[in-house]
Amino acid sequence: MTLAEWQSLRTETPAVLLYFYTPQCAVCGALWPKVQALQEEAFPALRLVKVNARESAALAGQLRMLSVPGLLVFIDGREVSRANGHIALARWREEIWRPYEAFFSHG
Repeated sequence: MTLAEWQSLRTETPAVLLYFYTPQCAVCGALWPKVQALQEEAFPALRLVKVNARESAALAGQLRMLSVPGLLVFIDGREVSRANGHIALARWREEIWRPYEAFFSHG
């Protein structure tokens, strides 16, 4: 994903979850299906986008997403959550629930 593609996505989509990974990262591969399931179950309005951090190095650098796996959530164009490495999905879910619910219950 290029910086221009990201800017377009960020302005056109109310809620975005970027999942940064590399193909060589075993943790990334194991976490991906869990993130997909959580997004579908709890945050269906979040658009989930898988981003290869190596192929999109300029975007990863711009967003300061310097380690993988990485989760970055934007709601209404603003960053509301960031997590890297061994991510505790239960804690991450709690972290984004309030801004997600606030935005979509009034939107």
